[in-house]
Amino acid sequence: MNILCVGDAMIPPDSFGLACGEILKDYAPEVKLTVWLRTTDKTYLQNERIKVEKGGPSAVPVPENVRELIADRELLLVDYCPVSGQLMDAAPKLKLIGITRGGVENIDVAGATKRGIPVVKISGRNAQAVSDFAIGLMLAEMRNIARSHAGLLAGKWRKEFVNVAWLLQTTGKTVGLVGLGKVGALVARKLSGFEMKIQAYDPYVSPDQVRGLNVDLVDLDHLMATSDIVSIHARLTSASRGLIGAKQIALMKPTAILVNTARAGLIDEQALLAALQNKTIGGAALDVFSVEPLPADYPFLKLDNVTLTSHLAGTTVDALRRSPYLLCEEIRQFLGTGHSSEVVNPAVLTRETHGGM
Repeated sequence: MNILCVGDAMIPPDSFGLACGEILKDYAPEVKLTVWLRTTDKTYLQNERIKVEKGGPSAVPVPENVRELIADRELLLVDYCPVSGQLMDAAPKLKLIGITRGGVENIDVAGATKRGIPVVKISGRNAQAVSDFAIGLMLAEMRNIARSHAGLLAGKWRKEFVNVAWLLQTTGKTVGLVGLGKVGALVARKLSGFEMKIQAYDPYVSPDQVRGLNVDLVDLDHLMATSDIVSIHARLTSASRGLIGAKQIALMKPTAILVNTARAGLIDEQALLAALQNKTIGGAALDVFSVEPLPADYPFLKLDNVTLTSHLAGTTVDALRRSPYLLCEEIRQFLGTGHSSEVVNPAVLTRETHGGM
């Protein structure tokens, strides 16, 4: 199967090429490499990526260099490159699309399904990184770490903070995890040594699946009302958008903090802003926002009971370096067996159009 790998500023084409050469060498007589955007500017990549996440893979033009190279390709591997129906039409031999992420917002999955093309993703490529970061944000917000640092840079030796009257420590506190997938489960495991009670809300997880995690499964309202820390780890879908709204935030303890390293759309941002401004909750720590990068007048920047980071949680060298290898391993398994739990559109596997693989 002739392969086209489309890299970007996060995962360069050469990383794809090395993974293909090591793992798919028995399947790939020829591998071509290119880039989605001819820039190494990660901020520009993020801006284009946000356009795709909000508007779908047709929100930005099909890159000409990708269109030129894809005509005779049977396998397409991408990171953030948008794969629209228009691009698929330029690839009449295309038999499989692979993406080095768990989210597939940049792939026209319906279009691929219509054409009988399986889409293979990977889950948890940055789960370790995000789980580390989420715990870091919890501690930073609880203990005023970032605020103290900012004060010292401004020449201030701060001892007084908004939360000084109820300054939290981890022992004996309750953490509520909204979402218990790979990231949520890792957060639970990593917090197990903090002597905290851990509870989770995830309607897609059964008690049998969490056995050994020392996690209590509860409903969302109970979690919001009884947790000292609420940490969001759900996937953003049409069903989960706005999952944490004004009602849920109103249930929180006045000393509780809300941490979000998942997607901004999971939270009603205006409701959270109002709660922070009115100090009806203890604080928040956010790595994702409805507008990125943050404009200078973004209202959260004016608050002293929130820790903000610039969408960093999932970005580590280890996570990015591993991604093409994880994807190629998944594809090799799929090509060898015809099965994979990471196929986004499994309906195509029963079609005659898939039989040629």
